[in-house]
Amino acid sequence: MATKVFLGVGSNLNRENSLRFAVAKIGPLLQNFKKSSVWISHPVRAGEPDYYNMVLAGETQASITDLYACLQKVEQLAGTELMFNNGTNFGLKRRLDIDILTFGDEVLTEPCKVPRHDIQDYPFVLAPLCELDPELIHPLLKIKVKDIWEEMEPRIPEGHEVAKIDFDWSVEAPAWNNVKD
Repeated sequence: MATKVFLGVGSNLNRENSLRFAVAKIGPLLQNFKKSSVWISHPVRAGEPDYYNMVLAGETQASITDLYACLQKVEQLAGTELMFNNGTNFGLKRRLDIDILTFGDEVLTEPCKVPRHDIQDYPFVLAPLCELDPELIHPLLKIKVKDIWEEMEPRIPEGHEVAKIDFDWSVEAPAWNNVKD
């Protein structure tokens, strides 16, 4: 039996290529694969570049343990690179962050916490999630994600807003294989 999953994907390092890489690697793992628009948000830590975020959705026959392992492998294959922005050296950082937001109706703590608190805490997760499935019922809170968004959106503090951006999906994903650039 297939389980519907939603995944949060984000990057503030080599952002465009990182998201293309994630979609290229994750798409084949899921049936009925869908991707949200790409959304931009400001970082929490001053000086870092803005983040690009999106949500991917689909169905999987895999267990959450196996899916989690696959997603960690995708992050590893994307690799790391030096983040240097506005004169600040942030050191070696991962290019890609992938989180399992929901795994069916499961509420789990292992191998990762699902549902992710990011759903109700961060506009950069909730906005693209609502774009894909506004009727999705949060497995723990038992309310629709669109209702969470309707409550959150007018209260987003200045500097934490999110916005859709135009994104060129016609560019081929890089062939990263945990290469240090």
